[in-house]
Amino acid sequence: MHSIEDSKTRWEFFQKHQWVSPEFAYSPIFQSWQRCIKQMSAYKWTRPHIASGFTLTSLRRRNERIINCAVRVTEDMHDLLRSEKLLLLVTDDNGCVMSHVGHRELEEKMEALGIKVGCFLTEDKVGTNAVSFAMETNMPCEVFAGDHFKRDMHGIGTAAAPIIDTYGKLRGTIYLVRYAEEYKRENIVIASSCAREVSLQLHIESEQESMNRLQSAHSAALEYMDDGIISWDSENLISYTSSQAEKLLNVHSNDLLDRDIFNVIRFAPNIVSSIKQGEMVRRKQTTFEIDGRFIEAIVTYRCMSDGTHLLFIHPVDKFHELALQQSASSATYTFENLAYTSRKMKHVMRVARRAIKSQAPILITGEEGVGKSDLAMAIHNESEYRDGPFISLNCRSTNPYQLLRDVLGYDEGEGQLSKFELAQNGTLYIENIELLGAELQATLLKLLKTGLISRSDSERLITVKFQLITGTSANIAEEVAQGAFARRLYYDLSANELHIPPLRTRPEDIEHMVHRLVNIYEQRHKVDIEIDSDVMDTLCNYRWSGNNSQLRNIVERFLLNRSANHIEVADLPDEVRLQAQQESDSAASVMTLEELEKQAIIQSWKVFDGRMQEMAKALNIGRTTLWRKVKKYGLEEMLEAN
Repeated sequence: MHSIEDSKTRWEFFQKHQWVSPEFAYSPIFQSWQRCIKQMSAYKWTRPHIASGFTLTSLRRRNERIINCAVRVTEDMHDLLRSEKLLLLVTDDNGCVMSHVGHRELEEKMEALGIKVGCFLTEDKVGTNAVSFAMETNMPCEVFAGDHFKRDMHGIGTAAAPIIDTYGKLRGTIYLVRYAEEYKRENIVIASSCAREVSLQLHIESEQESMNRLQSAHSAALEYMDDGIISWDSENLISYTSSQAEKLLNVHSNDLLDRDIFNVIRFAPNIVSSIKQGEMVRRKQTTFEIDGRFIEAIVTYRCMSDGTHLLFIHPVDKFHELALQQSASSATYTFENLAYTSRKMKHVMRVARRAIKSQAPILITGEEGVGKSDLAMAIHNESEYRDGPFISLNCRSTNPYQLLRDVLGYDEGEGQLSKFELAQNGTLYIENIELLGAELQATLLKLLKTGLISRSDSERLITVKFQLITGTSANIAEEVAQGAFARRLYYDLSANELHIPPLRTRPEDIEHMVHRLVNIYEQRHKVDIEIDSDVMDTLCNYRWSGNNSQLRNIVERFLLNRSANHIEVADLPDEVRLQAQQESDSAASVMTLEELEKQAIIQSWKVFDGRMQEMAKALNIGRTTLWRKVKKYGLEEMLEAN
């Protein structure tokens, strides 16, 4: 590299004579000088164009990927060379500075010249510079001291290297700046290394995007299938669970991967036998257990030549739920086939039949799992709207914004009918009505008053007519009191209120449901099941916090896991037997009222240090009564000793 003095001498000679020595005549520097002298003064500095505001934001957004990669690389290089005075800048493919990092003094010197984020390092404004050369040649370039056409830049030495993407396209440059007296030949190596590292990162990201696109297409194809897929290897370790399988089985793939398939899913014996022998199973209806839940499913199984096992599953109850939402004949329950025998539920059914005739909305209350949706279907099938669709809407199943669009529908694009329109001449059952947002509450109230609705993006009024049934597990009166639910809407919805008592308060229904579920199991599996009387007593005394849903789960569980066809208490799940034992122990340890009274007197003596007047006042009895009870329980000696 020539010296600072040599470069300045050559520059001064050119400025005076407009020619140079023959050995320099064909250099890119000289050719740049010839262009520059026609359009600018070498002695007068002109600040470069600066992009700011929306223009700069737009440029940065367009170059976001290269900026992110380059910033990481230049910051790492700066950290490595922190003791040296240098500045590293990143430009886009137009020479616009996107970021910089480096020595503060050198940074301030360049900013004084207007070289900062947003400026364009183009030859027509700043004269001969390394960035212009790098963009023109797609090669690393240096411009040192007097090689710069503008005299104001003679104090620095620079190197620039192009950033080239996977397709050979220029994406930007790395621009290194040092004071001329500290400039070294290896600076071009530093700039080139940074640029290559950024190019490599861009290549890796591009490859990753390609892989992601392929993976997305693969996933989309799998998700488009109705069946869920689970695969495992020859060691029985789960290697893949499709997103559809996650949804259908209510599991997360991360919880299943690399686990033994037989520790995750408990198959029926005939399915296990087929898997062990590698026999293909085609569309076999079965029941299996996963995470303590029993799933009724249709499965297909196949073992591949490389030892990979594939299981295609689709739980039957999911088909039923989908049918409930889309089919006009999905309301399968009637008053006749609901499972109940208790007086309490017979009363609920009598009131329900009367409510149907009132034509007013019906509100069904009760704990989760007591069968509110089943009763809603029965009401639908008994009403004059039985020939119309039964549309179910769960306010808990989606986020508030999506719920608003789903319920009100929209006209944009191909459009979507509102839930009210779908329920035309049928029944709309809204579950968890307490979660309905304020806007939908207002819409529903207006609908009840006028019979008119409009879609979410339209003012067009649509006339609808249907039977409205709502359900809640919450104390909706409290929601009204707290201002979370509209009072007027509550009054309109609760004109006909039906309350389903918890299952634990209806032992007759527990026994009836157990026998009914066992009968269904017997018919399906061609077996005879006998239930011990102690088992039925235990089930009837269980708390059933999950009501009907929990009862079905427990019965399915002990039927699948039974040791014989005669069900004994030992066959019941642990939580059922444990609660029965705890309640038995608790009943045995209950104190009598007299014992409680005696303990209260002793405790008050300790608190008030034997002051009878204060003791009597605290116990809310007279002093004479207190003395009488002291004598009754033989506490005189103990109290006198205290």
